Amino acid sequence: MVKKRKNKIKFIVLFWIVVISVITYGLYYFTTLQVSKIERLEKKIAQLKEVSTPIKFKILDKQEGKIHFAIKFFDADGNVVNREELIMEGEELSFDFYVIPINERYIAFPNKIFTNKIAPKKGTELFDLYDNNGFPQIFYSKNIDNDIKHGLKELFTQLKTDNIVDLQGVFGSGIQDIKGINEFEKDNIYSIVIHTKGGIEIIEE
Repeated sequence: MVKKRKNKIKFIVLFWIVVISVITYGLYYFTTLQVSKIERLEKKIAQLKEVSTPIKFKILDKQEGKIHFAIKFFDADGNVVNREELIMEGEELSFDFYVIPINERYIAFPNKIFTNKIAPKKGTELFDLYDNNGFPQIFYSKNIDNDIKHGLKELFTQLKTDNIVDLQGVFGSGIQDIKGINEFEKDNIYSIVIHTKGGIEIIEE
């Protein structure tokens, strides 16, 4: 009995040693993976265009408490990636972005569209509209570096799966119109311009 008990204790101790080792290795692996991901971008991020226009939109109609608008997504070379027409409840349109600081620059991923009648959590998700086999196509350029491409794809995957805990410094940023003050007007075309040195703005064409 004593021998069996000792063997059982040895087994339990060995079991927990294995579990702790696996957890430790897992934490090390994912931490190393994240550092590698960021370092990969830090070295090459200067190659991204300082100013880009990933989104253009046009208000087609505003009536009966609804906004009807068309939206286009563009890559870094100005080619159309996707286009959609949407109708949303509300009078004030808002665009939400995930922004990730990398080596004194900022990468912005369009995340959602919502309104004063639709909460951000229930807004229209945008990732699928510029997802090209896991790569955020708004960053594509014919001269894009493979390291940047892989790094952006990895970050995009984390954002899509809402796995942002280990994305150091990530924050949300939004732009919106305000009815009667700074309102998006019908039939006007607006460009959303992103600056890698910081800032997201809307320019009326």
